[in-house]
Amino acid sequence: MKFSRTFFTVLSFGLILHFAQLSAWSFDLGTKMRINGFLSQGYIKSQDNNFFGESKDGSFQINEFGLTLNGEITDNLRVGLQLLSRDLGAEGNNKINIDWGMADYRWRDWLGVRLGKVKLPIGLYNQGRDSDFLRPTVFLPQSIYDENKRNLVVAATGGSIYGNLSFGASGDLEYQAYYGEVNFPEDSGQARGMRALGEKMAGKAGRRVTAFESDNRYVYGGSLIYSPPVEGLRLGVSYFTGKSEFDFKLRNRDGSIFRAEASGNMKDFIVYSAEYARESWQISAEYMEATGDRVVFDNDVPDGRSQGGYVQVSYRLIDPVVIYALYDVFYADKDDRDGSELEARGELDYLGWRKDFGLGLRWDVNDSWVLKAEWHKVDGAGLQLPLFNPPPEGVKRDWYYYVLKASYNF
Repeated sequence: MKFSRTFFTVLSFGLILHFAQLSAWSFDLGTKMRINGFLSQGYIKSQDNNFFGESKDGSFQINEFGLTLNGEITDNLRVGLQLLSRDLGAEGNNKINIDWGMADYRWRDWLGVRLGKVKLPIGLYNQGRDSDFLRPTVFLPQSIYDENKRNLVVAATGGSIYGNLSFGASGDLEYQAYYGEVNFPEDSGQARGMRALGEKMAGKAGRRVTAFESDNRYVYGGSLIYSPPVEGLRLGVSYFTGKSEFDFKLRNRDGSIFRAEASGNMKDFIVYSAEYARESWQISAEYMEATGDRVVFDNDVPDGRSQGGYVQVSYRLIDPVVIYALYDVFYADKDDRDGSELEARGELDYLGWRKDFGLGLRWDVNDSWVLKAEWHKVDGAGLQLPLFNPPPEGVKRDWYYYVLKASYNF
């Protein structure tokens, strides 16, 4: 089995730093500038279905490298930038992109402004989803933090306002609101899903897709996170909406070429969140609903109101070791949970849901190294699983996967 270059890079780089006794390595550029970063490499193996690439054969195509520059210009003004290289199956391919980059001016505790490419506050964990050190699991729960939609929801070029409102003994309320545009590449899950749908519809008419382009028109939304006077408790709600457009070049049977358009609108992606952390325990639960609206070649594509949520419990068994359990559920249409309407249209009923039970372990080796191992049993093939399992084999209903991952923070 072939190791990826990034795996050797992570391992070699980490060993060099370890033996050089640089366990908390970073660059100080004067008193107001710092460079930090992280590297990670994983291995994923699945049974019966591919998941994020060719995982049935085992895949090392799961890695990230991030480099972050933070600077303090004045007491109120900060600037920051993160470069990110990632690979997850067919997506990313270790291209270096600006993950986020912004100027952040905080006028008062209750009012600040961010301009640039700003991270989007969806749920409790979207803004920190690229750092393994901020969560116990390898992947965040897919019902809320679908990796196929990452490029659409992770950050937007535009601006946001934010602040913290203190209610004294009644707790605090954090708020954020944003508006911007997203530049997501053609290899992203969002674009690949629309292309696959366009190819399917064109094929029924005897046409073939010869070229494809994707473009986001806008995203906007906001979040509220309330910390009541109960130690360790956070309650939140977030809202996201966005519209994207897609251009297809189609070839007729007679060889003539013409252009056609499609659009996708996530009208109202709403997430309700709760987290309780106390001593060695952390319990997280989030629930979402979202309505999609897709038009492909002037044809409305039936989209119901999707629904999903999860409960996750983690426990620090001994000081460096955390164990966790997850139950994560997604329904493509909350009014068709058993997939009967899909089946009536000649599709597999279990494309309408995804039920994931997972167990895992995180080991904080030291301040710099984190190792993770987890196992998942999944019922259903929702959340665009056919992208990774095209005909003739297609998708199976019951499947399993496990993931191993090592991360280094510097």
